[in-house]
Amino acid sequence: MEAGERLVFLSDGVVEARNKPGEPYGFERARLISTMTVSEIAKTAQSFGQEDDITVLGITRQPVAVFA
Repeated sequence: MEAGERLVFLSDGVVEARNKPGEPYGFERARLISTMTVSEIAKTAQSFGQEDDITVLGITRQPVAVFA
């Protein structure tokens, strides 16, 4: 990972969320929201129809400080 890049981990509660007609949230929608904050990702899945537990973890690599 380069400085500033982010890695997002999602539990199955996000991709398996289902709306009222039973359509799953799915991996493609999860990919599209992966740049949101972890809180926004969880709220988006909940508003879609999530009923299972959700875990969203985001890790961003910070630049290394160089002291002379």
